Amino acid sequence: MSDSELVDLALRLWPSVRDRGVVDDPTDLDRLIDAQGLPGAPGVERGLQYTFACFTPEQAAALTLPTGERVEDDATARFVAHLLVTRTLLGVGLAVDERVAGALAEAHTLSWVTSTSDHGQPPIALGLSLWLIALDPLSDSDRPLPIEWSADLFNDVARWDPDKRLFSHYDVREDALDWATYASYDGARHAGVSRWTLMEPLLRMASDDRARLALSQLFAADDSGERAPASAMLERNRIAELMRVWAGATPR
Repeated sequence: MSDSELVDLALRLWPSVRDRGVVDDPTDLDRLIDAQGLPGAPGVERGLQYTFACFTPEQAAALTLPTGERVEDDATARFVAHLLVTRTLLGVGLAVDERVAGALAEAHTLSWVTSTSDHGQPPIALGLSLWLIALDPLSDSDRPLPIEWSADLFNDVARWDPDKRLFSHYDVREDALDWATYASYDGARHAGVSRWTLMEPLLRMASDDRARLALSQLFAADDSGERAPASAMLERNRIAELMRVWAGATPR
């Protein structure tokens, strides 16, 4: 699905992580972690320490998600790859590892805690990052994110407010759920990311009214004219079945 062995590894491990919270060989997780902070990782040349290098600096980064979306913008693909690796590590319970906590914090710092109205990322990245919030055991906590603001990257005042440097896990969850609700009303608001990619992590947060509203809006949307490879359609059908179960159990 990509030209990156690490992205392909994260995607190969994901079904077991998603459904059972485990992997067959924990050394695969070490392979993912060992890519942290290497050249080619998002923002590493500007002082970030915890992002994952899934592509070399010389590569033209690109990847395809199991739901069929193709990401070809280099910067976006590198960030999405970081999200995919971080998602896998969170899903097996490694939030207690300082390196994974740092990866989560830097993912949020590059998206939800920016001061720009679009959070500095396209919808495909914001949609995937919903998984990080769904899998974060501290998502309801007011504990501050362990953000290393000393990185040179964060001196860009157009993206980060120098007077606002304290963000909690809860703050990020609130912003993300607000965005998901907003995006769910109009497909143009989440252009480039399918509704199926958005729905599955929201199912993990369905105790929140906004998540339920977004799920209802997304499930009711019509994308019947959209084409994708058979493997992507099978993945979408898997998520559709989860949605049918959820909809059947949701009081009207």
